[in-house]
Amino acid sequence: VPVIGWVMGERGLISRLLSPKYGGYLTYGALESSKQSAPWEPTLRDLLDLYNIRQVTPDTKVFGVIGKPIGHSKGPTMYNATFKHVGYNGIYVHLLVDDLARFLDTYASPDFPAF
Repeated sequence: VPVIGWVMGERGLISRLLSPKYGGYLTYGALESSKQSAPWEPTLRDLLDLYNIRQVTPDTKVFGVIGKPIGHSKGPTMYNATFKHVGYNGIYVHLLVDDLARFLDTYASPDFPAF
């Protein structure tokens, strides 16, 4: 049985943003930040303009900033705009990390070239 699953909260944002990279045919966001169904649910505007979700494909490279806390980082705003401007197939995301060694082991892949 096909299933679509997302993780909720700050840790779950990446599951929505990378859904098209891993074969998901949809994701969703709130129409407005005041109408989120859960904390950290992205708005439609963020998905389209900040994260360029329509351009995310299986070939998209994932970059990000890791830390705890991490939500205050302006990296996604700066880097995603730059990727879009120069036509680079990449996405820059926040990654809340508790255990650095485990994180690096899990995300050791050419699809995740830099953090």
